[in-house]
Parts: sequence; structure tokens; C-alpha cells
Amino acid sequence: MDQMLIDDAPIVPLYYDQIIRLVHKNIKNLTTNPMNLLNLKLVKKELKKED
Repeated sequence: MDQMLIDDAPIVPLYYDQIIRLVHKNIKNLTTNPMNLLNLKLVKKELKKED
């Protein structure tokens, strides 16, 4: 009975978080996801090339 109530319960979002990420231009592959979790496995920092 409890599961039936939970399944039929309306959901009202009361809070939406807002994420602001500032990234330097030498940081590559930093992506976002629907949960706003950071996945840093593919993130790379490009080395500065000297002329």
C-alpha cells in the first residue's frame, strides 16, 4: 500500500540549483551532465607552447 502511494504521489520541484563554472581556455574536455556532477576523467590541461 505504501508503494502505491509513493508511485502516485505528485512531485513538485521546490528548488533548482544553478551552477556557474569558469574554465580557463587551456582546460579541455570539461563537460556537464544532467546531475551537475563533475567527471574529471577526461579533463586535460594543455601545456603552454613556447614560440
